[in-house]
Amino acid sequence: MTTMTFAQTAGNFSAAELDRFAGRADAYDDHATLTIHQLSVRAAYIADLHPNLAYAQGYSAYVKGAELEERRISGRAEQEPS
Repeated sequence: MTTMTFAQTAGNFSAAELDRFAGRADAYDDHATLTIHQLSVRAAYIADLHPNLAYAQGYSAYVKGAELEERRISGRAEQEPS
């Protein structure tokens, strides 16, 4: 599964929240072996084709955060997008 598994006993999460967590965790794991560009392409495919919307939202949220982090580290992000 993933190295970033969330404990479901930590709170009363809805099924959609758990699916978002799973999407973020899978993107986190994929980030270890894929470039930001590859993650972005995969996130686009998941958003279009994955049957679980919450999972796709979680995956995309992680990828957007990773993209922003990379832009800031490389000095390409002067300001946050509005």
